[in-house]
Amino acid sequence: MSFFSAVAVVVPVVLAIVATIVAGRLRRASEGQFDGDSASFVGGVLNALFVVVLAFYVVFAWEAGNDVHERSATESAALVDAYWQVAAAPEQERDQLRGLIRDYTTRVVDQEWSLLERGRADPGADELLVSLRAGVAALPVEDEKVKSAREHALRDVRQVVDSRRERVAVAGGGDALLQLLLVGAVAGAVLMVAFPLVIGFSAGVRHVLVVGVLALALALVLWVSIELGHPFSGVFAVQPDAFRAALVEFSVIP
Repeated sequence: MSFFSAVAVVVPVVLAIVATIVAGRLRRASEGQFDGDSASFVGGVLNALFVVVLAFYVVFAWEAGNDVHERSATESAALVDAYWQVAAAPEQERDQLRGLIRDYTTRVVDQEWSLLERGRADPGADELLVSLRAGVAALPVEDEKVKSAREHALRDVRQVVDSRRERVAVAGGGDALLQLLLVGAVAGAVLMVAFPLVIGFSAGVRHVLVVGVLALALALVLWVSIELGHPFSGVFAVQPDAFRAALVEFSVIP
């Protein structure tokens, strides 16, 4: 956990404890005008809503990270297959296409992945894919073996393009539903801590401790949830291991 992440967890806990001490117990609660049944019902509804919203956010965020992992594996597998396929091409074209495949894979690992952390794609990777696609499409079709390899390689390149497009889309963070769920989860966590203070909560040591533990638990849960929503950075970041493995495999393909 980074310093800023630790601050993001600790500050809400401190604020909750201070609010509990300052607020004390409301007058109507101490005078016996406190409706415990109604308060319990409302608190239960808030708790259920918070859990539901948080669960949806975690599921969607987890799926986004899992999609990046799966798409990266699919993309790298297509690159390896294309590397094999172009072996049937004439020597000059084969070396040129294999060079483009290696350059693209290396660029994804060394440059594009760090850009994805900031929600950006690498224009240089786009240019390499365009050149690769054009080079494969230009392979001669007179020889049946080369023609078959060309068709399979074009299919692989299309798979690379599609997988990369989805990977970049996830990095852009344009999912409005996911952002809305996050806002709802944060608002729900605030209400979970604020509700007992509003209806009446004594400033005794036990109660202050309970609110502090609740705030800490909620802050940690939200921190983990937010980290899940950033698949290219943070604790749960997906690494370009599939592309590194592809580079190793290129070196042993004859």
